[in-house]
Amino acid sequence: MDVFVGTSGWYYDWNKKKNLEWFVQNSGLNSVELNASFYRFPSPDQIESWKKKGTGLRWSIKVHRSITHWRQLSESSLEILEKFLNLFEPMDHLVDFYLFQVPPNFDNVAKALRFAEAAKLGERFALEVRNKELLGNDEACTELMKKVTLVSVDSPDYTNRIFPGKIVYMRMHGREAWYSYNYSQAKVSETIGKIRCFEPKKVYIYFNNNHKMLENAKMTLEVFSGL
Repeated sequence: MDVFVGTSGWYYDWNKKKNLEWFVQNSGLNSVELNASFYRFPSPDQIESWKKKGTGLRWSIKVHRSITHWRQLSESSLEILEKFLNLFEPMDHLVDFYLFQVPPNFDNVAKALRFAEAAKLGERFALEVRNKELLGNDEACTELMKKVTLVSVDSPDYTNRIFPGKIVYMRMHGREAWYSYNYSQAKVSETIGKIRCFEPKKVYIYFNNNHKMLENAKMTLEVFSGL
């Protein structure tokens, strides 16, 4: 089982220089989610810099909100996605996933499946559902898993909602409150144990709990290494 652990971004107070270079040299992690791309299209120079400095990482790129939130995976957003993917082409060989996080009001399974089919990303299309009813609907989630890598989550809405498959992609958002939580080793070990029950070939775990994300991510790698 190949294990990749990272944080959802690197521009946080635990990063002493607030840059990717510090993250690569000091985090001890082997993967990262790029969240800045959700808010703005990066410049070609930024992407070249990330490619050069982050060549030893496996990346997950969060797609721009105009695709997932403003147009909500509509057919008209395919043109925007094409521009987005073309922009990242120089570092595409480092990218294992493009992360599509849809808003809580999105619950259209058929629409998501049509969009994923048109995007032609295969298992690199990682879909994170935020709608509580859809996320709890086993039948609908099984249908989604036929076309996308459905993102597993640990959050105030669902604890250890893990979707089995040859790849498990999990985002750790916190439990009592979104983005503000410190996972204990016991909690991390519990999550890892549940994931291992499904015997995936690859596991990706990203911490999105702000101040404690680096500490928790490093601990997660240590737990895996001790198995």
